[in-house]
Amino acid sequence: MDTAIGSVLRELRMKHSYQQQDVTRMLNELGIQTAKQQVSRWEHGHNNPNISQFVGLCKIYGVRDVYKVFLQRDFSDLIYELNKEGAEKLAEFKQLLIASGLYAPMPTKAKVVQFPRRTAPMYDIGASAGTGQFLDSDSYEMVEVPEDVPDSATFGLHVCGDSMEPSLFDGEEIWVHQQPTLENGEIGIFLLDGDAYVKEFRVTDKGAFLISHNSAYKPKQITEYSETRIYGKVVYPIR
Repeated sequence: MDTAIGSVLRELRMKHSYQQQDVTRMLNELGIQTAKQQVSRWEHGHNNPNISQFVGLCKIYGVRDVYKVFLQRDFSDLIYELNKEGAEKLAEFKQLLIASGLYAPMPTKAKVVQFPRRTAPMYDIGASAGTGQFLDSDSYEMVEVPEDVPDSATFGLHVCGDSMEPSLFDGEEIWVHQQPTLENGEIGIFLLDGDAYVKEFRVTDKGAFLISHNSAYKPKQITEYSETRIYGKVVYPIR
């Protein structure tokens, strides 16, 4: 991910004296779906905002010259340093900015183009990485799936607890491909004796276990008496 962009986003936020939660709230008020912790992930370079989120951030921070602000360069010499494919990408991005209605020469007449987005269920109750909560299959809303999430993702939810750190963090948005089995060493969503967990699935000569990546938590063994179900494999984020 581009840490330089994250640094600029943080500087812009600090310049306006906004908290991260303020930016999340303002983006959602603009109708741009943004999950908790997402602003922090952008600023730390874990991933980048999608085009809708980026345009919304520019509006919130009052950015007019995107190229100059984020790359600290004048626009005039760019065309001489791009090949044909790069110039075409630049022209495409220019049209996206104009279509947003924020950067057109006559904004009162600009038409905002709505781009179709992939949607998937986002569960209200998170999979616990520590204490365990039941995953209520009826408690979800349909949300836009971030662009960097693989197409294989079928539903999303949030991590509750710190037992999967540093692989997954408390409150982090994760995306899952629904499937009934996992390979040894894969991270997935499990139902174990009535509680939902996000853990690593590991099989050893001593049996099958759900493993936490935080050494403060002990492995949970799956026995012949356990009520176990695999909801799916975590496909984003992967660290």
